[in-house]
Amino acid sequence: MQHTGGRKGVDCSFMVGDMGIGFEDHTPDNKNDKSFIKDISKEHLFIRGNHDDPALCKIHPNYIGDYGFLPKPNIFYVSGGYSIDHHFRTQGIDWWKDEELNEEEMAKALKCYQDHKPKIVVSHECPLAMKIDSVTNLWKFDHNSRTELLLQNMFKIHQPDYWIYGHHHRFLEKDMNGTHFVCLNELIDGKINDCIFEIKDLTWEG
Repeated sequence: MQHTGGRKGVDCSFMVGDMGIGFEDHTPDNKNDKSFIKDISKEHLFIRGNHDDPALCKIHPNYIGDYGFLPKPNIFYVSGGYSIDHHFRTQGIDWWKDEELNEEEMAKALKCYQDHKPKIVVSHECPLAMKIDSVTNLWKFDHNSRTELLLQNMFKIHQPDYWIYGHHHRFLEKDMNGTHFVCLNELIDGKINDCIFEIKDLTWEG
C-alpha cells in the first residue's frame, strides 16, 4: 500500500489516493487526450483522493474504481475525500465538486461492505474514530466529511484486520478494536518507509 507514486522492485501495490491526476503536471490538453496515462503494470492499482479529477481517474487503466471488493486479497476499497480548503481552490483546476461519492454510491458501498466483511480496507480518508489521532491540519476538525461518516459506519458494522489510508500527510499506526490502522505519509515529502506499508504474503489478481 502506498500513499502516492510507485516503487521499483515492488511486485504489486495499491496506492491510497492523491495521485495528482487533474493537476497541471498530469492534465491532458483535452479530455480525449489520454497521453497522461503511463504504461504501468496492472498489478499497481490506485484509488482516488480529494486531489484527483474523478473523470480522468475513471479512464486510467490502473484506477480500481470508486468502491468495491477484491476477493483474491480480501480487500475492500473506497475512493474520494473532502477538501477542507475547497473555498480557496478553483473547480476543474485543483478541486472537483464530485470529490466524494454521492449518497446513492455511499449506500451501495455500505451494503457491499456489509455483505463481504473484508479482511483489509483501503481508503483515502479514515473513520471518525481515527480522526483525532490522524489530523495534522487543524482545519479538518471543523468539518466531518460524508466520507468519514461512511467509513465510521463501516467500522461499526465490521472491524477488519487492517485499515490503510492517507489524506493526513503523516505516518501513524494504531490498533483499535482488533483493527490495525495505518496512515501513510505522502511520497513527495515523506520518508519512503513512512509512505509504504507491506502486508506480507499478500497476493492478488490484478
